[in-house]
Amino acid sequence: MTNNNTRPNIIIVALDSLRADHLGCYGYHLNTSPEMDALGQESVVFDAAFAAGIPTMPSFTTLLTGLHPYRTGIVSHIGQRRLAEHVQTLPELARERGYVTVGIDNLVVQGEGRGSWFARGYDHYSGYLYRPFGDQDARLTDRALDYIEEYTDAPLFLFLHLWSPHTPYGPQPPNDTRFYEPGSAPYDMAEVRKLQPDYYESFVNDMKLAHPEDYAYLVAQYDGEIAQADAQVGRIVRALKQRGAWDDSVLLVLSDHGECFGEGGFHFDHHGLYDAVTRIAMLMRLPGRGPGRCGALVSTEDIFPTLTAVADLPAPPYPLTGTSLLPLLDGKTAETRPYVVSAESTRQASLALRTLEHKLVLPFTEDSTGAPLPDFYGRPRDPAPLLFDLRADPDEEHDIADDASDKLAELMGMLHTWRMEMAEATGEPDPIQAQGLSLSFDRFMERLLARR
Repeated sequence: MTNNNTRPNIIIVALDSLRADHLGCYGYHLNTSPEMDALGQESVVFDAAFAAGIPTMPSFTTLLTGLHPYRTGIVSHIGQRRLAEHVQTLPELARERGYVTVGIDNLVVQGEGRGSWFARGYDHYSGYLYRPFGDQDARLTDRALDYIEEYTDAPLFLFLHLWSPHTPYGPQPPNDTRFYEPGSAPYDMAEVRKLQPDYYESFVNDMKLAHPEDYAYLVAQYDGEIAQADAQVGRIVRALKQRGAWDDSVLLVLSDHGECFGEGGFHFDHHGLYDAVTRIAMLMRLPGRGPGRCGALVSTEDIFPTLTAVADLPAPPYPLTGTSLLPLLDGKTAETRPYVVSAESTRQASLALRTLEHKLVLPFTEDSTGAPLPDFYGRPRDPAPLLFDLRADPDEEHDIADDASDKLAELMGMLHTWRMEMAEATGEPDPIQAQGLSLSFDRFMERLLARR
């Protein structure tokens, strides 16, 4: 595949539920990601990249539009809101400029049509139903490689969404035991199950684990799935190089969100706006720009304007909430965004405002009608905001809201101003309070038990 057009190929490989700190290039102690680590040596590695919304549908909607979930209204996974027709997506803009656009993704199929906008703008949308416990990642990558091989006369826009390492964890041998260190985890499964016995009994059983009572085994399965997905990233890199397209291609490898292993009392899932979930892996290989690391705050909002700038795509006729990272990467500006606001409204509802030094989490306990919004486990929720000093407490274990009233007031004021600006821009009420939860505890349990 040799790109005979002046525009670069844009290849996006999205890995679902991937924690940045479980990759070697982000300091992990296990060799889960040799291919991504090698790619990191040729890319910009973003150390402080965060999802503006979780989980998958809000995160990837922002990725493909450059708009915060509060601007699109897509604040939950498989919710009732649809992306407005006037909002342009990255593949739509690419196709207008002569790209062959390919999407290999399941959000239209998995969302039962409620994610229809994820098929917008593609010449070829290859949908699939996620099937764990097999080699689906490899087969989906085969599809991607076929398109890389086929299209030579026009630039290629390719979005490949792999679901590893999402639950249920089930890597193939030898990755199922490759990272297992029996009894090495800091948590006991008996204590985890006590958090919500019905939930964890059903959830863990759904994974068909060989050692379901050893927390370390579950983490090892997650790491094994990372290794499986990592191998597919390597295949993409090698194909681009072997076909002479490497120097003409932007390659972005990233996650939609992370995964919790105890943070905030969550296990094997991706809710709660802790860094374990909102921080994403993000490696961007840009032609003509050297590798390096970027420690500035970055939001998924910033990816769309960065890629449109790289490919000289037209800007949409409305303001974006993200900004291009190219001036920062080229050393033309030292300015960075002062904070990232992250939203969740699927299993529980919250907003978080994160600076480089502090994190504010604001729980939502009622919707706009006054109906309660329970927490992840279906319990009444404490409305008190949480505040973390990330310098002294990077694992967000100690809420200092009661001891740092001035800082709490400052960040609450910033978040209030931001919410008012979003409401003024959209002319709509707060989308989290208006929509409520899309997958409450009771609904999730019904769906989980139906699979057994």
